[in-house]
Amino acid sequence: MKNSSIIFFIKRSKLSIFFGALICTIVSSCSSPNPVTIISVSETKGLDRETEYVSAQIPLEFLQKDSEILIASDVQSGMSIPVQILDTIQNQGKSVLGILFPVAVKAYEMRKFQLQSTDKTHAGVPSKIQFSKDGMSIENKTYKVFFSIDEDKRGGQINGIVLKDFNDKLLKRGHISMHWAPNFSKSSSESYFNFEDLSSSSRNDITRGMYQIVKNRSGVTDSVPEIDLKGKYTFYSGLPYFNFESTIEMNDDVELDLLRNDEMTMDSLFTHVVYQKKEGDIEHLKLYDEELEVLEESPIPDDAVFVAFYHNEKKYGFGSIRIEYDNLNVDGNLSPTYKPYTKISKSRGNGRYWNRVLSDTIQSLPKGSRYNEKNAYLIFHADEEMPEKEILYFRERLMNPLVVKVN
Repeated sequence: MKNSSIIFFIKRSKLSIFFGALICTIVSSCSSPNPVTIISVSETKGLDRETEYVSAQIPLEFLQKDSEILIASDVQSGMSIPVQILDTIQNQGKSVLGILFPVAVKAYEMRKFQLQSTDKTHAGVPSKIQFSKDGMSIENKTYKVFFSIDEDKRGGQINGIVLKDFNDKLLKRGHISMHWAPNFSKSSSESYFNFEDLSSSSRNDITRGMYQIVKNRSGVTDSVPEIDLKGKYTFYSGLPYFNFESTIEMNDDVELDLLRNDEMTMDSLFTHVVYQKKEGDIEHLKLYDEELEVLEESPIPDDAVFVAFYHNEKKYGFGSIRIEYDNLNVDGNLSPTYKPYTKISKSRGNGRYWNRVLSDTIQSLPKGSRYNEKNAYLIFHADEEMPEKEILYFRERLMNPLVVKVN
């Protein structure tokens, strides 16, 4: 079955409710808004979009005063919605302003928004994504994510996820963090290292806003200073997934006996694994059955489209949609790997986890070697007849973003 032929109505209609509630809070007419520019949003793949976020760049001179906010006003309906300012970046030598706002677009529809500045008292929307005061959790309508507490007390990797649509089921790994990637082991050491082991001087910061919260981490570990790590979590209001992207780069020659990314490790919380190969074949296997042993002879490819766990009776699921994956070094050539594949591992306490093995043997990695990934970690409802239905729904939209033009 082709993805585009799937007719799928999300059983959990909270995405539509979220966007509808958002529209109810927006301003249909503001006092003397100042026009800035026109942004056109086009859906070109024949896919209805319940809630998606438009990201665009506009000239820095349009940055509003402290007493103003930016709004995006639909040219046809006149309805307006506040815009989140992301950051100021350099693009082709010019300073530009990154912005973000949500839209709902029908298949093949094109909508135009006039970006305007207006007084803060005339427009506003309550934030639907929250960052805790202690810096240790983020939540939206679908999930609540907890961060582990590392030595610098700024919060490490994801330590657990509460599934709000499934009686607050907690996904976790009892004795370690749940998200355990990227990770690596030096041939001269018996320990694994990852973002939890970054030095206290490393970057670890949060950028928050009404629609999106971003957590950036980067630095080196004291034990393996030859590896530069960069990682970024991106959480969205109204969406049942969050993104994580990472880069592993060798700043000097180093010998490793293990290198992995895209690893989620959990207790005994699921019954099945489902994955899709690049050529389209979808496979289901029982996590606690002899049939899992088939992966020893025919492992899941390292470039599998997605890999996910689900509980066949309780119907909750959690998986990785692999948006980007490349191992090109700083010169554009392939970095060393050794028989890369996606591994489903059995662990103590009957736990199960997936990870992408880039190398699991002693191997010298030269300076400039680099490994990149970007994944969307999705909480989904496992359909009775087709457990992966929601995964396919969201992947199709993630891989076919809206076309955005700034006039």
